[in-house]
Amino acid sequence: MATLEAIKSLVKEVTTLANSLSDAVPKGTKDDKIWSVMNSAEGETPHETFNRRFDALFGEDCRDSSGRLQYIRQGKLGLGLVIAYLSKINWTQNFPLDLVELKLQCLVTELKHLQCVSPITDYSPALIDY
Repeated sequence: MATLEAIKSLVKEVTTLANSLSDAVPKGTKDDKIWSVMNSAEGETPHETFNRRFDALFGEDCRDSSGRLQYIRQGKLGLGLVIAYLSKINWTQNFPLDLVELKLQCLVTELKHLQCVSPITDYSPALIDY
């Protein structure tokens, strides 16, 4: 069973990982999905808002043909908006923390993957260490 401390820890981990994304990850703009979703109307409850926003940005149907989440963007108009939103949530207001934990963990997993992806796209022999 997820705890409030576990959720806060995951939010902190999302923040740390998002703030250390490489320049290979595009910067967010007002034309990106993160901006439009995070500035959309709120649901009737805080949980409904969280669920709707996370499903729209990080749900299984948001994966590209390689299985990667396609709407990840860095910066204040990207994951910065998501982090600001997560930081303001009162997680004690009837949130099903087990479901929240799953959604946050999926985002953490994707951000960790992006930490491991090399931004080098030129695989010329001079760059390959034999």
